[in-house]
Amino acid sequence: MYDGNQVVRVVSKYKKHDAYNIGVEMSERKGTGNYDKERTQFNVEYVSLTEKNLYQEIKQTLKNRNIEFNDKPSTNMFNGITFSSGPEFFETLGMKFVDSGRTYHDGKKKGQIVKIPEIKRKEDIPKTVSYYFDSCMDFLKEYVGEENILLAQIHYDEDTPHLQVYFLPIVNTVKRKQYVKDKDGNVVKEKHVNANGNISYTPKLLRDEKGKIIYSEVKGKFLNCDEFWKQRGGQYSFGKLQDEFNDFITKRGFNLYRGDIGSKVENQTKTEWQIKELNAELEELKQEKVNVLKVIENSKNALETSNKSNDKDNILNPTKRKLGGYKDEDVNKIIDYTKDLKKQVIVLNTDNQNKDIEINKLLKENDTFRNNKELIKRNEIIKEQKSTIKEQAQEISRLNGVIDILNNQIENLQAKFDKFKEKIYNFCDKICRALAHKIGLHYDKDDDINYYEMGSYAYDINRKYDKEKDKSDDFEIGM
Repeated sequence: MYDGNQVVRVVSKYKKHDAYNIGVEMSERKGTGNYDKERTQFNVEYVSLTEKNLYQEIKQTLKNRNIEFNDKPSTNMFNGITFSSGPEFFETLGMKFVDSGRTYHDGKKKGQIVKIPEIKRKEDIPKTVSYYFDSCMDFLKEYVGEENILLAQIHYDEDTPHLQVYFLPIVNTVKRKQYVKDKDGNVVKEKHVNANGNISYTPKLLRDEKGKIIYSEVKGKFLNCDEFWKQRGGQYSFGKLQDEFNDFITKRGFNLYRGDIGSKVENQTKTEWQIKELNAELEELKQEKVNVLKVIENSKNALETSNKSNDKDNILNPTKRKLGGYKDEDVNKIIDYTKDLKKQVIVLNTDNQNKDIEINKLLKENDTFRNNKELIKRNEIIKEQKSTIKEQAQEISRLNGVIDILNNQIENLQAKFDKFKEKIYNFCDKICRALAHKIGLHYDKDDDINYYEMGSYAYDINRKYDKEKDKSDDFEIGM
């Protein structure tokens, strides 16, 4: 029997523009989490920033260690990893949890109460919990290299305690394609003709006797996310990471369920999980809105029926006639009493319809939360939240309006970006043509430029320039 589920989440595609928001979340606790400011003081920092923000930390680290990297917006600059488990695991380690009053809206725990740590003082964090996170940190230092870790913190101020770490994917070797060269050492170019009949030339790849591309291994220090994970198993790297961590943490004395090996469960980030939760909550609110509208419609129909009935009774009012043996006053009382009975019947029918709606809703909840110990608390919370349904429906309407506005803004920005991209393309085309003329390659006005060839020449020139210049003066501009 396991004490809990192993949770190891990896994000390997952080670009440099992601550094700002992540840095703010880590340092100021502002972002997508449910932060409890009273518990923030108990967070633990293993590795702190030495620069003013995470982006500057990355930039300065790369400069100080002379690490080669491809400085493009599309480059995967750093990775993130989170170690955690469910509340039941931390409870076995002695940590106390309390009900938050919120419920899960998606996943295996749908409908259950969200439990959060009860921490009022430092002593409320058991040493066994601290030792668990110490062990996670020891594993990561060995796995990615301690010197590559940028920032590492234990967060006790969110729903579930977890260790959150960001690191640089550094490798000591990379593989690069080789090209065919002539007797003078110049790269041989291959002629290509596209569907329009345009001719271009690209460097000819060097291949072995089986036609496979030949690579050479280059040693040094490189920031290369793809190569980092290739060296750890390629497409199987995340699964191997789970296996190695489970073996490591088991030897440290913890009993965590690694998960089904070979399963295709997605490794979602905290933000992705929260989006699913919010979408599920939104669907529940929409259903609540439908139920409320049905109740209103039933009541409205009942009122209209009652009014029509009253109008009809007025037309056929027997008080306009004399009834033998009865006084007019007694007859009017009987008629009024009959009208009241009709109204009561209509109201009762309406209540029954509304009760049917409520019963169907409760039956659905019963199917969802059958044998759930938190069912009573869940129903109590639903009753308390009903008073806010109308405001929430209005808020949904307002948010839909905001979304429409944002979509329009996105379309406008896309159009501006397309125009800017065209300008950049034209500018790059002119630069490449100028470079081609400079090195003796002359293209006619209508000829297509071989951008790959120009990039190769530019790369050689830059490398030569980098070796000759003083590398300490313009790193800021280079980033």
